[in-house]
Amino acid sequence: MTALKKLALLLLAVAAVLFAPCAFAQSAAPEKITIAQFGKERFLLYLPLYVAMEEGLFKKRGLDVDLKFAGNDDQIFAAVVSGAAQFGMGDPVFTAISHDKGGPGKVVAMMLTKLDLAGVTNEDKIHEIKTPQELDSLRISSFPEPSTTYTYLNQLKHKECPNLTIVQAPVGGQMSLLEAGKVDIALDLEPTISIYEDKGYRIVVDITPWTDPQAVTGITTTEEEIRNHPQTAQKVVDALQEAVNLLYGDPAVGFQVGKKLYPQLSDKVVHSAVNRMLGAKMYPRSIVVADDLWQRTIKTRLDSGELKKPQATSVAVDNEFALQAQKDLVAGK
Repeated sequence: MTALKKLALLLLAVAAVLFAPCAFAQSAAPEKITIAQFGKERFLLYLPLYVAMEEGLFKKRGLDVDLKFAGNDDQIFAAVVSGAAQFGMGDPVFTAISHDKGGPGKVVAMMLTKLDLAGVTNEDKIHEIKTPQELDSLRISSFPEPSTTYTYLNQLKHKECPNLTIVQAPVGGQMSLLEAGKVDIALDLEPTISIYEDKGYRIVVDITPWTDPQAVTGITTTEEEIRNHPQTAQKVVDALQEAVNLLYGDPAVGFQVGKKLYPQLSDKVVHSAVNRMLGAKMYPRSIVVADDLWQRTIKTRLDSGELKKPQATSVAVDNEFALQAQKDLVAGK
């Protein structure tokens, strides 16, 4: 072998060492995405999202997820439309409200079909409430309008409890109203309900049995995001469907992730909260947006006046990713 050929082979070997790691690093670099969510902190309500994060279901698909705490439900979708987040996890009906006004928005997955709302009290005079009519003349807390909670309570007031007083408070402020004597019942989500039950407060009302399943929480995005990054949307939906499968297949995963979210809480409280949510069947086993559940949500907002006219499901819903997710998981993707 000539000296020239030896030199050429040596240079090729050096190039392979220098540039191959760089190329590998570039191909392996995770794609950073932002998901906006309700409130100012992580909520146990969104357990499938956190399971997908903590169990590496996003990571294995090459996604690096950053959570953006966006506030109320309308603010979540506003963050998506503005480009501050590629996806939002919250009340999906704001996509329909947006289209009602000529705006954008698509729902690509359904994450909650029941809102596991329960009410606690520290007043002995409040008995266990089994029917909506028994709330009449009482004061009950609510997340601020236009939240799903406020919309439902307002419907209840107009239809069955004309003397019900709804007291709004920011997310995280429900129990403060009760302790200050401003409400008779504090309505809240897990794990707050289990925390206060453990402190000796009484659970006196469970709203869940009074509500029909509907599209309560979903993953929202925009048509532009879908058009420009369809593979990203697919990876997000795949990860979330796998998280739901994992939760129902092994509820212990929900407890483990719950403990990571709330290490200060006792095992008893976390078990109670997770078991109550799974027992209420809040999370649909398939995250495809079912037409009947979506139309029930549309009717709720038509009745409240937030939507002006009926709307076909296909206007604000894109099920292609959720349908494909089922095939992807069967194929082991």
